[in-house]
Amino acid sequence: MNKLVYTIVFGLLFLAFSCCSSSKIKADNKFQNNPPFKIVKAVYKNWVGGQPGVKGYLVQFEIDNPEIVLDTVYFRNMKTKLKKDFTSENNTYVGTFILPHIIKDYILHKDPKKEFGNEPPIVSENIPFVLNDNEAVISYIFNNKTAYYKVSNIIEIKNTSKY
Repeated sequence: MNKLVYTIVFGLLFLAFSCCSSSKIKADNKFQNNPPFKIVKAVYKNWVGGQPGVKGYLVQFEIDNPEIVLDTVYFRNMKTKLKKDFTSENNTYVGTFILPHIIKDYILHKDPKKEFGNEPPIVSENIPFVLNDNEAVISYIFNNKTAYYKVSNIIEIKNTSKY
């Protein structure tokens, strides 16, 4: 009876730990080499909002296949949902990243009660990809399955405004 209990507990633990790695995207099988679309244009630009310190990136992808739905973009250790740009005549998707804008002063003191009110720092999300600054990964839906495609050499558009 004791061996049966140990076997069942060991089997459950084995199943629990073997499922942990399935939540991460496998490094050897994550990118599609021949996706069902071609990237016509891949650009990004820095933007600055109307409030002091509000800034971020705007990433834009144009693809040639209107049947494909782009879902998420991973860029510079961040991720965001892509939205279809209906104002464009082309099949264009846009992702907006908002960078943390407030640099906070922290109270550091020997007495922990005097540190009350410090807010924890905003930590960027670790994405499951290692990317250079001009690379992104797009997740897209094709035949009801999510697939990933790595886009290299995203072109930065410089802001031409004179503010």
